[in-house]
Amino acid sequence: MENNSGLNIMTARGSAKAKYPKRILGLVGSPRKLGNCEVFIKDISNNIETPHELNLIRLPSLNIQPCNACYGCIMGNPCPHSDDMGFLLNTIEQSDAIIIATPVYYLGAHSVFKKILDRGFLFYNYIEKTYEKPCILINIYGIKDRIGMSPQMLMTFASFLCLNIKASVHIKAALPGEILVDKSNRKKAKKLAELLFSDGNTIRKYGCPYCGCDIVRIEKQKFICTLCHSHFSINNSGKRIKIKDGGIFGPPDHMYKHREWLRGMKGRFLEKRREILKSTIPYKDVGKWVKPPTS
Repeated sequence: MENNSGLNIMTARGSAKAKYPKRILGLVGSPRKLGNCEVFIKDISNNIETPHELNLIRLPSLNIQPCNACYGCIMGNPCPHSDDMGFLLNTIEQSDAIIIATPVYYLGAHSVFKKILDRGFLFYNYIEKTYEKPCILINIYGIKDRIGMSPQMLMTFASFLCLNIKASVHIKAALPGEILVDKSNRKKAKKLAELLFSDGNTIRKYGCPYCGCDIVRIEKQKFICTLCHSHFSINNSGKRIKIKDGGIFGPPDHMYKHREWLRGMKGRFLEKRREILKSTIPYKDVGKWVKPPTS
């Protein structure tokens, strides 16, 4: 496993003059060393004028176990897994800003983000500290227009951690490490660097008017955002018309309502457990489980 714990204290010019530098965390969603995700995060860091230290985690190198669906963490118990989730969430909590980059694999973000999100109930222990921390999301794809659903995955990750998404960008770079060969990408890195600790966010002219996600479900006379699940329409002049807020995201107090609902669902399951078992037990021996051969 790559050493992810080393601190690299730098300002925009690479010096270490600041007494109390900001902590920026770069979450590299690619296993490739000096690949596009890694070098683009570092180029953004090099352009940030605020004195800071850049810490990096190569996410695919982490040990993230699949969720057992035991609901233990929802009920206030420790997670039964002893892996790197605590390390990751503690590092995010201790950072002042986060830059997240992923390659687009088969029209989606790297699978490590889904593995982390499947353990997302643990986020509730951190969102009071991560709320409104600025973040930048970067999706790096190789074939023209084939961005797929990767942006939605990164936005889901950031939104459930209550991060402030300053920008979500898509950048074409197919060859390993070629992203900085294109001068326009260096300009993008500079603009993102200026944005990270600024008061503003990028203006989202398209997509959901509530959260900015541009991946939607289409229903009769309306769109439903696949991230915040708000409803909106578009009139004949192309203006987005808000219909209903999905009510999923908000400050920590709002997010905790979902946790309380989940706790209630476990109670309802225990009440109906006998009835449920009566309907499922007859299927216990139906079919044959196919397993890989043992060596």
